[in-house]
Amino acid sequence: MMITVKGRDIAEELRVKAEDFFPYATLDLVETTVKNLHSKVTKKSWNDAYPILEGLTVFISLFGDWTQCDDGRLVKLTQKVYGALAVAVLRGLKKDNKLDQASLPSLESLLHAIVDCAETLGDDDADYASVARGIARRLFKDKTDADFALEQKQRESWLATITDEEDREELTSIIQEMAKEKGEKPWYMKGSVCSEDKRISSLSLTPVWKEYKTYLSGVPEGPMRGPSWDIRHWSDAEKRPFQFKFMDSDM
Repeated sequence: MMITVKGRDIAEELRVKAEDFFPYATLDLVETTVKNLHSKVTKKSWNDAYPILEGLTVFISLFGDWTQCDDGRLVKLTQKVYGALAVAVLRGLKKDNKLDQASLPSLESLLHAIVDCAETLGDDDADYASVARGIARRLFKDKTDADFALEQKQRESWLATITDEEDREELTSIIQEMAKEKGEKPWYMKGSVCSEDKRISSLSLTPVWKEYKTYLSGVPEGPMRGPSWDIRHWSDAEKRPFQFKFMDSDM
């Protein structure tokens, strides 16, 4: 997918941190990023919120293990607040007359990623996915062959900037597949749609955020043992009780 440099960096930073994490630790990363995104939304800093939404969306699509946490209520509320924040950003950009491809070249990719994210979370019919699909259908349904060719050229130019050989090989196959989609029914013409202006309780950020924060107030902020989720930050003494070689001597 096309993504801003900032959005890519945010997604990559989250990916690196989560590589050896268990679900609750990954959920903690999502929570921290959600709070950061919310702070930008409350300040109406849409230019800052957009790449955070990109990075978070890509990360959620790649690392869905946090949805397997025992605390099903927290998982559901996290999914709900993600959707409300995503739509809040899209609505804010629209009010600033920036919800278009000219202002945001990666917009179609983000909208597609939001829909994919809902599928990853097992929530294909989520209201936020219908909104993202509806915006894309309105903006891109009249694409011409020339538009398609230009986009493919932009993808290839972007691909040339990828320095990691493994990433470049993987992305090359994806972009080649996208080139074959010309003439096929695009993703945004499939499935239900909803206007971003429609009032829907699940997308009303203020009550959704309040519900989320209220629940978080009763949830431990870190692991039950140890100083943080990331054991790289633990001292040798803090690691000792969990290391097999010391278990017999400590018992």
